[in-house]
Amino acid sequence: MAQALLSNYGAFREGHFSRQVTLESLKKMAERPLTGNPQMDANIRLAKELLRRPELVRALDRNMSTGASDGRLSRDDIMSVIGSDNPFKLKDDKQLIKEMLGHFQQLKGNGRGDSIKLDKLKEFAAQALTGNPFTDHLIQLAKEVMARSILQGRMDNVDEWQRDGKISRRELLKLLR
Repeated sequence: MAQALLSNYGAFREGHFSRQVTLESLKKMAERPLTGNPQMDANIRLAKELLRRPELVRALDRNMSTGASDGRLSRDDIMSVIGSDNPFKLKDDKQLIKEMLGHFQQLKGNGRGDSIKLDKLKEFAAQALTGNPFTDHLIQLAKEVMARSILQGRMDNVDEWQRDGKISRRELLKLLR
């Protein structure tokens, strides 16, 4: 679906002067009646199908380097989703936080303290996939978290103004509220 959207990107832009597809222009396309024109009808059906999959639309709207959503589905954002094989690419920030909590001890490692060091998370993210499903799950989770700079910043010192390079369980729980 993302590839079809990218292939017909111009048809989904709102107006002649708009350079990007917006959530609003996608909704307007989905609201159109079928026309009998095979190309236009395919675009209308695609818009309807995309709107039935909000997790995909959120992923297409997400800036892959920051994790921020802005209501615009740029070509780069769409290509990032198409080009990524990370299963966490469709997860929103809260879902990633829940995954982090579920694997907190493994991500923390055997070190002292009760927090995940961002350096440790970067080490996980830098690893190649191993073929071991559990280890690969952790690597892909770390890769996706490290790819979202805004989420990283939110996880690092929720209560404080200064970042310390650590993510505590308490901070993750607070972000879920």
